[in-house]
Amino acid sequence: MEYISDLERQFGISQEPYGLALNELTQAEETGNDVAALRARFEGLRSSGEDDAELAAIYSATPLAPAADWPYTETSDLAEIIAGLEPADVAESPSGDSLVEKVRGAWFGRVAGNMLGKPVEFGFPRTVLRDYLESSNAYPLRDYVPIDLSNAEASGFTMGAMLPYDRLARGTVNGGVRDDDVDYTILGLHLLETYGVDLTTFDVAREWLTRLPAYQTFTAERATYHNLVREVPLEDTGEYHNPYREWIGALIRADIYGYAFPGNPRRSAEMSYRDAVLSHRANGIYGEMWAAALISTAFTAESPEASVRESLRHIPRGSRLAEEIRRILDDYSAGKTWEQAAEALDARYASMSWVHTINNAGALAAAVLWGEGDFTQTIAYSVMAGLDTDSIGATAGSWAGAYNGFAGIPGHWLEPLHGRTVSAVFGFGEIQLDDMAARTVRVIEGLK
Repeated sequence: MEYISDLERQFGISQEPYGLALNELTQAEETGNDVAALRARFEGLRSSGEDDAELAAIYSATPLAPAADWPYTETSDLAEIIAGLEPADVAESPSGDSLVEKVRGAWFGRVAGNMLGKPVEFGFPRTVLRDYLESSNAYPLRDYVPIDLSNAEASGFTMGAMLPYDRLARGTVNGGVRDDDVDYTILGLHLLETYGVDLTTFDVAREWLTRLPAYQTFTAERATYHNLVREVPLEDTGEYHNPYREWIGALIRADIYGYAFPGNPRRSAEMSYRDAVLSHRANGIYGEMWAAALISTAFTAESPEASVRESLRHIPRGSRLAEEIRRILDDYSAGKTWEQAAEALDARYASMSWVHTINNAGALAAAVLWGEGDFTQTIAYSVMAGLDTDSIGATAGSWAGAYNGFAGIPGHWLEPLHGRTVSAVFGFGEIQLDDMAARTVRVIEGLK
C-alpha cells in the first residue's frame, strides 16, 4: 500500500480505514459516546494495510449518533432548525455606491485575510506563532507575516512543497495565491449567478463535480467528493464515511451567501444550508449558517458586538456552536483581554482538531469582537489564534471588509494584491477582484 503521511491522514486526503477509524472515534467522543473499549482496540494498529480488517471493524462499531443522554439539540434537518429559531428581522440593505463599496471591501478583505493566514496554517499553534512573531518584532500582527526566505525551514516554515512562501511573505506578496477558501467563494458566486434563489443541494453537487478538482478538496469535502463519484445517494453524502462532518469545510463556503443578502441574515443562513448539507452535519452545517448570517450583518450592524449577537439568532440555541459563541460574548462583556479569551478557548478544546468548526468559530467571533471594527486588528486576531489561520483569516477579512468598506481597508493590505488572485475552479483561472465584486452586486440586485 502507498505510504500515507500524518498530514494526509489528518486532512482526509486518503479515505483509508485508519483515517476513518481514527477520526470517527474522535467524533463519537465529542458527541458524548464512551468509546474507550474501541480506543483500546485501535491502539497499536497501523495504516500499512495489514490491519485494515480490524480498522474497518472498529469504524463499523463506532456510534455515529450522539449519546442517548446528549444534552445538546443538534438536528441537521432544516425545517427543525428553523422551527426552533426566533422570528428574524431584516435590516435595510445598503444600496448604490455604499453597497458597491462594502462588497468590494468584502472581496478584497477576504483575500487579504486569507493571504495573512496562509503561511502559518501548518505548524504554528497560537503560542508557537506568538513566539515566532515576537522574535520577528511582528507581534501583534499589523502587516503580512515576515519570513526569512533564506532560512524559512529553520523558522518552522516547513511546507515549502505545498505553500508558496515566496509569494506569501511580507514584501513578496504579488497578487493572491490559489486557496480553497477563496475557490469556494468564487464557486458560490457562480452558483448564485446560475441558479439564483432556486439553488438546490443537487446543483451544488453537480457544480463540484464539474468545476472542482478532486485533489483541491479536503476533509469533509474530499469524503463527499468520494461519495458523489461513487453515487452514494445525495442525502447521505455528508455523513457516509465522513468523520469530518463537523469540521470547518462548510463554514469556509459561507461568505458569498452573506454577501448576497446584506442585512438579511436569516435568508443568508437558509441559502447557505443548501450548500452545507451536501458535506456536513450538525455543527458543521450550523457553522456555515452562522458565518453567512455574521457576514450579512456586517453590511448593516451598528457595532461588532451587535453583529455577533444577531448572528447567534440564526443557529440552534441548544447547539455546542451557539454555546461557544455565547462563551466568547461573555468573556468580552466581562472585560477579559483577547489573550485571556484565546487561552480559555484553547483549554476548552485542547483535544479538538484545529480544523473543527466549533473552536474556529469561537476564535472568529473573538476576532470580530476584540477587533472592535478595525480591519487590521480583526484579521490579525483571527490569525494569531493559531487554528485554521487562512480560513478564519479569510472570513474575518470578509466581515471587516464589508463592515468598513473598501476605503476602510489600509492600503498596505491592498496594494500587494494588485486587485487579483487565481483560482482552481474550472472556468475561473485568473480572477480580477473588482469583477467579482461587480458581479456580486448584480446578484444582490437580482435576488431582491
